Amino acid sequence: MAKFYYYNKHVDNKGNHEVHSEDCSYLPNYDNRIMIGYENDCKSAIERVKRETGKTNFDGCWHCSFECHIG
Repeated sequence: MAKFYYYNKHVDNKGNHEVHSEDCSYLPNYDNRIMIGYENDCKSAIERVKRETGKTNFDGCWHCSFECHIG
């Protein structure tokens, strides 16, 4: 099911921007997130944000995007 995805503006302790779905309990506050857009899954969202930003340091949230969580 498609959802809106966002990433945290700030990196975590491993240097990654964490990617969250719109309904995640751990979605960052409005001022601390950037919308990726409407995607079918976290893999598509991460591919899109990498392509659009030129950055490669994205990680799925353990709670809402576990299949994309690298640790």
